[in-house]
Amino acid sequence: MDILINTFKDIGTKTIILSVIDILIVSLVFYVILKAIQNTRTLQLAEGIALYFAGVFLVSYLSDRIGLTTLHFLASNLIAYSFTFLPYLLVVVFQPELRKWFTGLGKNIKLQEVLEGEEDYRTVVEEIVKAVNTMSLNKIGALIVIEREVPLSEYMETGVEVGAKVKSETLVTIFFPNSPLHDGATIIRNDKIAAARCVLPLSMDKELEKEDIGTRHRAACGITEESDAVAIVVSEETGIISLAVRGKLTRYLSPLELRGMLLVMIRPTLNVKDKVKKG
Repeated sequence: MDILINTFKDIGTKTIILSVIDILIVSLVFYVILKAIQNTRTLQLAEGIALYFAGVFLVSYLSDRIGLTTLHFLASNLIAYSFTFLPYLLVVVFQPELRKWFTGLGKNIKLQEVLEGEEDYRTVVEEIVKAVNTMSLNKIGALIVIEREVPLSEYMETGVEVGAKVKSETLVTIFFPNSPLHDGATIIRNDKIAAARCVLPLSMDKELEKEDIGTRHRAACGITEESDAVAIVVSEETGIISLAVRGKLTRYLSPLELRGMLLVMIRPTLNVKDKVKKG
């Protein structure tokens, strides 16, 4: 006990406090990173890279102990080259996640242009719900993505530009079977149907494998993992209405429930001009 007390005295109170703070900061950083990538494709990729390095280190260590010189030389050089190219590998592999993160930083310092006025915003929601209800009753498959603060321009470029105001009749026509635009997703930006027949990334979440869902649902989860968008899915087989947010899928919604959720989730924030007027 005396040895422990003397050791702490030699180290100094200030050094101990700084060390504790240092450990807490590092722990917090790792916690935030792990929390951010939980249940996403990033975590799976990180696990794969960690397993690769663990395997190569194990081969290098065992080959050295056993005396397999050639194998040890190969594994050692592989480790050295891997660490050299690791930064480039991380940038390439995690490019979508890095883009999303930097975009998230940008959205906190720059206000995006949003729907003008409460009336326009509610009208858009009503038109979407009306279209979804019609398609649900007639079992017309649909995937509607509503852009929020993170731009979806790169996904719009994969489809066909529309530029029409959000109307229930237009949405139903787009997704009507055998329509030229019915495949893929329709993206809504502000009060406009920006593009149709867009290609979206599919979610890699293993939890989705337990549910009997199709490509539309995986795409809805995928785009909401990559951005802060909201995605609505109508099942072609059952007419079930689902809503995807942050990679999570809520199924078996009624039109009334969907309306309530959309009114809360895509409610426009005030832009700078509105703030100046109110001030």
